Amino acid sequence: MRLRPSEGRLLLLLLVAYGWLFVFFPGINNPNELVRIYAARALVEDHTWAIGRRDVRGGQLFDGGRVYSDWGYVNDKALTCDDPRASPPACAGRLYSAKAPGASVLAVPVVAALRVFGPLRKTAVVFALRWIWVIAPSVLFWLLLRRWMLDAGVAENAALACTLSGALGSLSLTYGQMFAGHQLAALALGAAFLCAFWKTWRPWWFGFFCALAVALEYPSAPPAAILFAAAMLRHRRGLFRVALGALPWGLLLAQFHWSAFGAPWATPYGHIENPGFVRDMGSGLFALSMPTSERLYGSFLAPYLGLFFWAPWIVLALLAPRWSSGHAAGRAATAIVAYYLAFQLTQSLWRSGWVVGPRYITPLVPFATISIALAAREASRWWLVALRGLGAAAIAATGMASAVCQGFPLEVQNPLREVVWPLIDHGFAAPNPLQAIGVPGLWSAAPYFAALAAAIGFLVWRRAAALGIALAVALAQWTAPARTDLGAARFLAAQWRPSPPPGAKPF
Repeated sequence: MRLRPSEGRLLLLLLVAYGWLFVFFPGINNPNELVRIYAARALVEDHTWAIGRRDVRGGQLFDGGRVYSDWGYVNDKALTCDDPRASPPACAGRLYSAKAPGASVLAVPVVAALRVFGPLRKTAVVFALRWIWVIAPSVLFWLLLRRWMLDAGVAENAALACTLSGALGSLSLTYGQMFAGHQLAALALGAAFLCAFWKTWRPWWFGFFCALAVALEYPSAPPAAILFAAAMLRHRRGLFRVALGALPWGLLLAQFHWSAFGAPWATPYGHIENPGFVRDMGSGLFALSMPTSERLYGSFLAPYLGLFFWAPWIVLALLAPRWSSGHAAGRAATAIVAYYLAFQLTQSLWRSGWVVGPRYITPLVPFATISIALAAREASRWWLVALRGLGAAAIAATGMASAVCQGFPLEVQNPLREVVWPLIDHGFAAPNPLQAIGVPGLWSAAPYFAALAAAIGFLVWRRAAALGIALAVALAQWTAPARTDLGAARFLAAQWRPSPPPGAKPF
């Protein structure tokens, strides 16, 4: 891809922000990443979807298998019982990833290539997969989305403000550094959008990316359907090629379901082995149930999870349809944003486990950005002022959190004060190139923080109103109620390798 004028600096900034720090805790075995990678390794080494077995010996349950025994316990598994009359978890049977299979299949060629060089090491595999399938594609996507904005008539300053806010001040940054399905699904849906609404209509690739999004994350099916309907209304041709493009991933899903769970329509959701997850999911279809006030506050406002706490600029997406709904792309983006907000509000597992923000709705970010960018063409100048201020506050909060953590323990009330600042104050820097050559403490993370500072500087420099908004929001974030207990920070510090890292003060 040939860079346009001014894209070189943006490319460098995004590469540093997404790729400088390697935030990974091998001892925790984050299931959002690892269970998918376990499945990929099982496909490469054992030629099966099964990552292990559960056996019953003397009334006790024992999990094992080559991958499982080598890399250790991992959560988010599905179980098929040997006895068809039994049901998980109290039965002997095969263990599978409880995730959609797309990410595991993408990982297979990378895992196979790494295996040529010797025994697979978990940390090296995670590092390679993050860069190949998440970090580099995320950077490329944001560059392309900015190009789409410019070609759609969005002013250059507004397009860059939207790009920086979306790429660095949202779930996209945190999960764009992690080999989980959330950002991968966002990239697939975003790619499908570009195939339908930018330049030439590309029906085969549109179908390919829509189906890939579903193969990466099952909840991507409704947004893929929204994009399909919008594309067909816009182009009114290419249905057969769309179907052909979707066929490979559709066949993969059917094969995985049939092989692991006995029918093409049988998903891992019906075979969850963790009793706590089964209880939390309840009896609703796909863990959906009626919304509650607790979910509303927790999902959107609470410091421990809230979407608008971590990415306040997304509030503008709720107002954007007033100006963007006249554009077919804007209507599709608005519908997808609305779907993900409703999904989060009705999801029984809305708390999402250990997270930075409501991870299930990460694919909302590109479409919120699209809607806001289109609105910027017609809204008053205060629209861009609000975006700059809110975006700057989001980059500061999300950027600092993503520097030290993949997810906060559930007991944390205000992660910024209870986890993020204590770790930064003690000099805990994630592995990075400068640390590898002996630069100690936060000095080794300086390029990362410089990239964030540059993005914030662009948004608020010589813009007093935007700066005022950013400072007011940051004050609200940092003064939100917090516990005095620093147990979560101490726990994460103990997971660092080495612990403490060079130049850090131990707790």
